[in-house]
Amino acid sequence: MILKLILLSSVAMGVVLLARSLLPAQKICQLDKSVGWRILVGLISLFILGYVFLFVQMSLSSVINPTFIVLSAVLFGGAIFVALVIPFSLNALLKLNKIAQEERYKGFHDSLTGLPNRKHLFQSLEDRADKVFTLFLIDLNNFKQINDGLGHYMGDRFLVSVAKRILSCVPDNGQMFRLGGDEFAIIVDTTDDSELLSIVDTIHQSFKEPVAILTYSMNTSASIGMAKYPKDCDEVFSLLKQSDLAMYYSKKNDKSYTFYHEALGHASYEKLKLSQRLTTAIHNDEFQLYFQPIIDASSDSLVALEALLRWPQADGSFIMPDQFLPLAEKSALINLISEWVIKEAARNLITLREAGFTGQLHVNLSAKDIQTDAISNILSELIDSKRLNPNDMTFEITEHDMVEDIAKARAVMKSINEMGFSFSVDDFGTGFSSLVILRELPIDEIKIDRSFIQHFDSNDSNLPIISHVLNLANDLNCSVVAEGVETEAIKNRLIELGATRHQGYLYSRPIDLNSVIDKYKQ
Repeated sequence: MILKLILLSSVAMGVVLLARSLLPAQKICQLDKSVGWRILVGLISLFILGYVFLFVQMSLSSVINPTFIVLSAVLFGGAIFVALVIPFSLNALLKLNKIAQEERYKGFHDSLTGLPNRKHLFQSLEDRADKVFTLFLIDLNNFKQINDGLGHYMGDRFLVSVAKRILSCVPDNGQMFRLGGDEFAIIVDTTDDSELLSIVDTIHQSFKEPVAILTYSMNTSASIGMAKYPKDCDEVFSLLKQSDLAMYYSKKNDKSYTFYHEALGHASYEKLKLSQRLTTAIHNDEFQLYFQPIIDASSDSLVALEALLRWPQADGSFIMPDQFLPLAEKSALINLISEWVIKEAARNLITLREAGFTGQLHVNLSAKDIQTDAISNILSELIDSKRLNPNDMTFEITEHDMVEDIAKARAVMKSINEMGFSFSVDDFGTGFSSLVILRELPIDEIKIDRSFIQHFDSNDSNLPIISHVLNLANDLNCSVVAEGVETEAIKNRLIELGATRHQGYLYSRPIDLNSVIDKYKQ
């Protein structure tokens, strides 16, 4: 009788264990849609029925035979196994599912700001293919200077703070994304101009107050481009290109916002054609150097020439550098152009020397030129072949270009400087990193930007700036050139301050090689 009670209890316990395993097994089926788990749920249900049948048979039987004993032991052990394995499997799947969700979240969200990222934007655009909406693209106007001047940590803190401000401006029917760097996007489910302009105004108002981080107070602004779907394009993924063109137009033209229009697309196409023509122009030697004198105003004598690139056209017009160099800088073409300029400048210098010119020739380099050793190799080749004396050439680089990667720039510029070439900081004073450049890089000359010079005769606020630059240059043993000298009044005022090296239209516009020789032939 005791044995029978034990066997019945074990079978009953098996039923309970299997029944308790049934719910976790069903949850597993919801998490994992594979057929195997569904079969297992069916088997557990069958086992429960089998256990119940065995329990009834044992209860009705007056004799406990060995078969009952063996079946009870096997089934009880199986129930324990199922009761252990099913919850364990459920926990494992839940953990894996949580990890998968976290990875998916990371894949669709920016790690710095927590905002949805570019991948999430594409998904959201695809989901809205049958809706009407507007895509904003927002680019901060001075983030690079802040990041370079204060470091990446402060730059990250700044981006987080700015992202929160923009997010507070997003309406309930909108969603914000960070595309990378200092670019953000907003999708708003409306194309109504008044609503869109209200959002634009709110965003710009949010930047009125400086961003305060630690002891720093930083001002910023944004360039905004907007494109509407399906008004501006019939394919959602093209909308990013349209809003990007609008944003770029805002940035280039110092506008607070721009709606996309067809003319922007046409301009983009024209840039593409110009870029294609640029490759041909390099190979066909279509460029020409013009020269603008640098004058010692105390004696009105020529002391240097700045070589300026021009692209002559068949109709007698010119494509100016500000039209094609930005395109070249987006590819390796800028390095090829710089190589051509240096070699052509060296060739022209021989002609100038024969005509009696004794000064230096200034040649402009781009940010990409001081990020590789290509220019150093070209200069070594010219020196070795006796086609160039290092003392005859100074390289001008804007301070913005120098801080692209200041460590690499330092190494490349030091190598070129050790050959005997000089460096001049062009547009000095227009960026945030002027003093960093003078401390870190081998600078021999400072060119005061024309924005400080052109209205010097009527704007006394520039006087202390120019005076301090002159004193700083003197302490650092650097020469100074004042750019943009256009009147006798400015010339005389600069001379009074001790700034005697001038460049500007008062003396000469850029002219070709033959005109330089005719005008300044000794």
